[in-house]
Amino acid sequence: MKNKCIIVSSLSKNFGKLTVFSNAEITIEENTITALTGKNSSGKTTFLKLISGFLLPDNGKIFIYGQDITTNRSLSKKFVSFAMNTEYGFYPQLTLKENLIFFCKVYSKSIDEIYPFIDKLNLQNFFNIPFSLLSSGIKTRLWIVYSLIKNPKIILIDELTKSVDFETKQMIYELIKELKTKYGLTILFVSHDLTEINSLCDHLIKIENHKFVEIK
Repeated sequence: MKNKCIIVSSLSKNFGKLTVFSNAEITIEENTITALTGKNSSGKTTFLKLISGFLLPDNGKIFIYGQDITTNRSLSKKFVSFAMNTEYGFYPQLTLKENLIFFCKVYSKSIDEIYPFIDKLNLQNFFNIPFSLLSSGIKTRLWIVYSLIKNPKIILIDELTKSVDFETKQMIYELIKELKTKYGLTILFVSHDLTEINSLCDHLIKIENHKFVEIK
């Protein structure tokens, strides 16, 4: 039996009069790939933000490797890295390579240490292009590599394959598989593409009526 890396107990979260979660429960095993699906505004991204410590629940507890992050959000940073679908976070005037070198230095790493991921996502051909001029697909690949710089145990991926071409999507899916099988990571990602993710994930969770429903 696999160890439990995320335990969510009696989770409730509201935004004003909007209820997102109500007494919801879920457990995520380590070294698994779990896909989150659900209708728009059902709480998929909110849940990732709760796991990563960007948001706090109104009620309930979230434990990551036995540590209660609801009492200390910074604890999640020890284990979790969040790959977000956003333009923010990188320096637009710096090249792709310069951005990676900068963030590697922040985490006291060398770019050589993340080169296997750079190579897997074929980013070396775009090293000298400023971030502001990169296509959305290349930025998506860059976010994945960035999320791996600090050696997390858990990767959260928020709809990064939503607006990318088929080639990029397949690259990301192949890397996700490798992160589990070769590096022993736990991956939790949001997607609407049930046909493609069903063969990729170990578990499929639907957010419905403010609860987590296990489909697979």
